[in-house]
Amino acid sequence: MKTYVPVVIVILWFLFQPVSGLGQTGVTNEKRIQELEDQVKGIRKELLDAKKERQSFSENAKPGPIQLATSITVRYDITEVEDQTDLLLEDNEIEGFRTRVRFAINYRSDGYVSGGLRLSAGGDPNPTSPFIRLGDSFRSKSFNIDRFFINYQPLTIYDELVFTVGKMPQPFWLGDRGPFRTEMIWDTDVNPEGIVLKVGTPKNFLFNMIQIENTAGFFSIYEATDFRFSGLTGDTYLLADQVLIKVDPGSLGGSIDPGSLGGTVAVALYDFENINSGLRAPNFTPGSGAFVEPGTTAFLLRGGLQRTNNQINYGPGAIGFVEDEFAPLVITSQVYFSIPEQWLEPLGIDFISPELFVLGDYVENLSFGRDDTGFGITGGIRGGGKGFLNPFNLWYTYRNVDADATLATFADSDLGAGTGYDGFEILFNYKILPDLLFQFLYLDFDGFPNKDNNVTRMFFDVVLTF
Repeated sequence: MKTYVPVVIVILWFLFQPVSGLGQTGVTNEKRIQELEDQVKGIRKELLDAKKERQSFSENAKPGPIQLATSITVRYDITEVEDQTDLLLEDNEIEGFRTRVRFAINYRSDGYVSGGLRLSAGGDPNPTSPFIRLGDSFRSKSFNIDRFFINYQPLTIYDELVFTVGKMPQPFWLGDRGPFRTEMIWDTDVNPEGIVLKVGTPKNFLFNMIQIENTAGFFSIYEATDFRFSGLTGDTYLLADQVLIKVDPGSLGGSIDPGSLGGTVAVALYDFENINSGLRAPNFTPGSGAFVEPGTTAFLLRGGLQRTNNQINYGPGAIGFVEDEFAPLVITSQVYFSIPEQWLEPLGIDFISPELFVLGDYVENLSFGRDDTGFGITGGIRGGGKGFLNPFNLWYTYRNVDADATLATFADSDLGAGTGYDGFEILFNYKILPDLLFQFLYLDFDGFPNKDNNVTRMFFDVVLTF
């Protein structure tokens, strides 16, 4: 009996030891769980602090004063002209591969001054066409100075007062939804040279619902060399003024989201003076002998420029405009509407995020009494950038422009190649990657000289930006 007592004690110790151990383990586990929870809370707090710090850095971080940008476009152009002897297309508009390469340096700081410099292929001699043909025995391509301008803001606290001088980006409002800009008066590749003053209402004007802006400028077009005894030698220049009113009902709140609905109306007067400068009829100049000097054509009607305006022949080699002054009055209006996502969610297509816009413009040359009007209308949609659908743009434009509605030299180089046309264009582009875009443009119009020469063009573009 005495022999079994130690054995029983040992057995009982082992039986009760696990129970005691379990109790201790439970206490240890509770403490461990509490420690882990505290660690998780600490990690969450650290992550939250890091996120706030990153957001604060992003909000306060500003890009450097000097920014570089490059754009490379490769295009395949298919052109069919009913009567090629009538339509005045330049060599760089013949069917085949073309390219446009641009390199820009922009400067902007917190001070009063900003500006930029851009180099671009093409644009010489036609300022509306920056594309150059491929197929020149693999020779290098030349660059030209496309832009050089300085912006000066006398009051940094008042952004709506800007003074610009140089060869500048298009200063006049031509539309602002997506990449679309109307080109009835100005081809988007034209960068005028001169002085511009832009003044607008403060940003808080009438609860931000209405913005009024005036853009006025003087632009030098051609400085002629004086002739002795004959010819027109006054400098060709442009005086221009545009008044713009932009309305955004969404800024007042209510059921309309800010920016989802709005419209703009702009009225501009362009006064082109001395456009026949450089014109000289054949004549005899005293003191030069018995020979008659040949005539010269007005500078803006010479080779390399778009010249689809009506013309008068003043003698062999001497061609001029019907009038020495063009004064087109232009009215441009635009409305847009962003479709709310909640309207599209039940249909399962909220990823499109579409915005619809319509733009119309009308022009009348106040210097003429005939063949002097034009109008156009564009309807488009832009969207994407959500879900699997990348950003895209699609629009349709129709225009009917008389030959002397505006100065053809600087008008649209694609649809109509100047003035005197009746036709349409369809454009679609899609951003495959953030820096890579594909674009297709189809044009069909009856063009120069009497809106009776049919032209169809197709552009296939691949654009890389970085």
